[in-house]
Amino acid sequence: MWMIVSWISWVISLLLIGGIAEEGSARHVILNAQQKDRLERAEKIFVSALALTEKGLVDATGIRKAAAEQLSSIGFSVTSVKTDAHDVTLKVKCEERKTWKGVKKTDGNVDRPGAPSRVWKGPACQFTYFLDDQEGPWQYEVRTTFEHAWEAARAAGAKDSGQFALRQLSQSIQNSSFTLDLAAEWHQAHRLSFLLTDSETDTATKLNVLSLAGRVPGDVMLHALQTVMTQPDLALPATVALGYMGEPAVPTLMRILSDAAAAVAMKAAAAEALGEIGSQSGNVHVVPPLLAMMQSSEVHLQVQTEIVKTLGKIPDQRSVEPLQQLGLKAWTSRSDDPQMQRLREAVDWSLWQINPSAHTED
Repeated sequence: MWMIVSWISWVISLLLIGGIAEEGSARHVILNAQQKDRLERAEKIFVSALALTEKGLVDATGIRKAAAEQLSSIGFSVTSVKTDAHDVTLKVKCEERKTWKGVKKTDGNVDRPGAPSRVWKGPACQFTYFLDDQEGPWQYEVRTTFEHAWEAARAAGAKDSGQFALRQLSQSIQNSSFTLDLAAEWHQAHRLSFLLTDSETDTATKLNVLSLAGRVPGDVMLHALQTVMTQPDLALPATVALGYMGEPAVPTLMRILSDAAAAVAMKAAAAEALGEIGSQSGNVHVVPPLLAMMQSSEVHLQVQTEIVKTLGKIPDQRSVEPLQQLGLKAWTSRSDDPQMQRLREAVDWSLWQINPSAHTED
């Protein structure tokens, strides 16, 4: 009998939630310029929640509240009344035992935090959003720390595994970064940059924002990154993030590399970020100063290695001879420093990238 009830509840849930798209279908959605602009300016969100246990459809108030609190914490306005005016609908579907499939290995987002898992079958919540009646090309999954709800509930002394799983999922939602990922998906650089520069934002949230900065490149995020680079615990990840801001970030990165007082790790990160920009833009204007820094007698081995890699990402024949000379010195050095071996390999790789014929096995 319980199987029939569960099946009926499942059918009802599909009608209530509007249906969860089949694996991969949402990712084929292409939003037009007007829709993207609406998402970038979205402020008020209607949260619709659904909760399913092995016993069927249950009250989802706790799930809805957890999601709403997270959205409110980063400045969104939230309603649970569908008839209230709102910009976007966020749907949250939570199950004691997940039934939907996850992201395929061929999908580019398979390794992104929050990507739906194909192997997880335990308690999970899936987040999707709708703009009017169109599902957006975004999915986010929150899971419990345990996969078998019944075993975890018994170990905790809980009688109802379904309710136990939902309570744990509510906690997982409160600890998740789905709101930041959603803001990045909607290209809300203003919201993320505010969180990054606000003194009231905790460090963990700021680090999460920095990990998402590459998805919202532009002047707003660039300025925010430049602002937080004076903070010791954020300077290094902010420097890495500059590599996704494009050519406008080049002057800042070059200043870091030229600063004698800058830490080695900062300089190495700046060189790596320049390589990221160079690989995308092909701008060769930074090659001469990078060559000068690479050949300096005062350059740190780690920084030198990153500069060499960067030169390999910006193919320019002017780099060939200096790299060959550096390679000769590196390979004839008797140093057994692991970093020296990394430099040797970096030189060979960069020469190959610039001109395969310049690469030798000597």
